[in-house]
Amino acid sequence: MRLVIQIPCYNEEETLPEVLADMPTEIEGIDDIQILVVDDGSADRTAEVAMQHGATRVVQHRGNRGLAQTFLTGLDTALEMGADIIVNTDGDHQYPGDRIDDLVKPIVEGDADLVIGDRQTQSDPKVKPGKRLFYRVGNFVVRSAAGIEVNDAPSGFRAMSRAFAMGVYLTNPFSYTIETIFAAAENRQPIQEVGIRTNEATRKSRLFKGIPQYIARSASIILSGYSMHNPVKAFGWVSLPFILVGVGLGLRFLYYYVQDPDYSGYIQSLILAAICLVVGTLVFVFGILGGLVRTNRLLLQDIRLRIRRLELESRERSKNT
Repeated sequence: MRLVIQIPCYNEEETLPEVLADMPTEIEGIDDIQILVVDDGSADRTAEVAMQHGATRVVQHRGNRGLAQTFLTGLDTALEMGADIIVNTDGDHQYPGDRIDDLVKPIVEGDADLVIGDRQTQSDPKVKPGKRLFYRVGNFVVRSAAGIEVNDAPSGFRAMSRAFAMGVYLTNPFSYTIETIFAAAENRQPIQEVGIRTNEATRKSRLFKGIPQYIARSASIILSGYSMHNPVKAFGWVSLPFILVGVGLGLRFLYYYVQDPDYSGYIQSLILAAICLVVGTLVFVFGILGGLVRTNRLLLQDIRLRIRRLELESRERSKNT
């Protein structure tokens, strides 16, 4: 069984040697461990440092494409390298390399397809109270939207089975963490978490300039992910207030009309009720159409997965001949 540890990097020449030195050389149940560094258009010596400090393979983007695209490049390359399990960690040495064996264990034992390193932000003294509250609310929203128990949705320290990695498809350029959780929930692929303690921060995050920007981007990903994976529910919740208001105003009009059929003073209620019911119905119809689009998307993803599997098998045969 081959493990590929992928490390997305952008200008990480200072911390990368520590990250690579922290990588495990032996793990129970793993026959081969390879290290993949994906350099996202760094302006420093990241790629050179990676090769000097033991990376098995280095892939370089010509320009900075962002974390999500770098993550996908890593998955594609790791699969081409014959990975049975893929671990994603960061180049800033935030995550502890000595916990990778615990991270891959549920996949080796066949109990999970996705394992997330839970940073235990609610008890970690390094996390400030404001961020602690932010993480709590954010994880609650993701749990409610995805319908699965996840305590650290934004954690990038995670292990994936080959089957899971082959089906990963991202629609946003910002990050991969939340969208992959929605995909796992939709495909009913088992998810587990492993408690970890992060290392001391070596620099500020480059993903966002501040909490407001991160909240805005994360909210956008959650909303689009929820509506894409559960369109009928998403549009149903939006249509519900319009329908309830329309029904309420309609009943109000009927009440006064029954008491006095010749009285027309509440005709405005009837007009507003009709508008609300029409809007609510149209929004719900959008949800039904979204459900049909979702069905088509799942079929296309299945075709993409089958083609990807055939491509990888063809490359394996070419290498062996």
